[in-house]
Amino acid sequence: MRRILILLLVLIFCHPVRHALGQSGDAGLRALLEKAYLQWREAMIRKDPHAWAASITRYRQTVTRNSIVSERKVFPDAVFASELKPPALDGLRLLEAQAAGETAHLVYFGKIDMGQDRELLHDDLLKLKFLNEDGVWKFDSNRISSLGAAKEVRQALLEGKKTDFLDTPEFTPPGKAPPVPPLCRVPDHKAGYKLQSFGHETTISMNGFDYDPVQDGLAQEVITGGLVNGHNEITLNIKPVPVPQGEKASLQIRVYILSDDPGQPGREVLRWQAPETGAPAQVTLPVEVSR
Repeated sequence: MRRILILLLVLIFCHPVRHALGQSGDAGLRALLEKAYLQWREAMIRKDPHAWAASITRYRQTVTRNSIVSERKVFPDAVFASELKPPALDGLRLLEAQAAGETAHLVYFGKIDMGQDRELLHDDLLKLKFLNEDGVWKFDSNRISSLGAAKEVRQALLEGKKTDFLDTPEFTPPGKAPPVPPLCRVPDHKAGYKLQSFGHETTISMNGFDYDPVQDGLAQEVITGGLVNGHNEITLNIKPVPVPQGEKASLQIRVYILSDDPGQPGREVLRWQAPETGAPAQVTLPVEVSR
């Protein structure tokens, strides 16, 4: 079963306010949030782009649009391309309704129906995340957490017992949201990079977007805004970090033009490796793409 794994992001720092099930405040919060979610769900089922844009946060609209155009797909048509349906709430048990400042979530437990075969339905967790924009709650994203590897938690929930996982940061509105990102360009080519960074903390910037730093690891990402014909640039900001005795630091990046066919290999358009004498603090590399 395909999972939707997207983080909820929030606007301001604020101490979270938990609404325990059964309290009067919970009923009001639950009603507002479920209404917002069901408006988004109905828009998705009807494949209505105007209703979709009106029911989802500005942050999520922009992130979704940037991802779609970077994949060289048509926006907003690709929003509705999945055969999976938004999860229904019928039959799910609400575990928590929690708000913190301009953010909130609902957490449910049960068999999450997204239109898949019935034998694929299991008792798992569904978290719906929301953001209050201009005084109105709007749906932001959802996350399905499988309990297949946490059978004790699943059994405890089936028996109605109390569990403490709702107190973890993952199930607490975080308190601050990043700004809405800019709209990325529409690229001539879908592109990605592979970064190997050992003995360094390396952050990549391209097309006005920064990616998560990589330290002593590997990263592979689709480039937001892709590549255009002609001149492109990618910048690496590099910080040295200690390496185990006997090991050597290494840093390499490769940039590829990606095919729409997942079975086809990408076409490498850049390969750069830090010299053995040491990596610079910053390097901007040209990526030339011919027509």
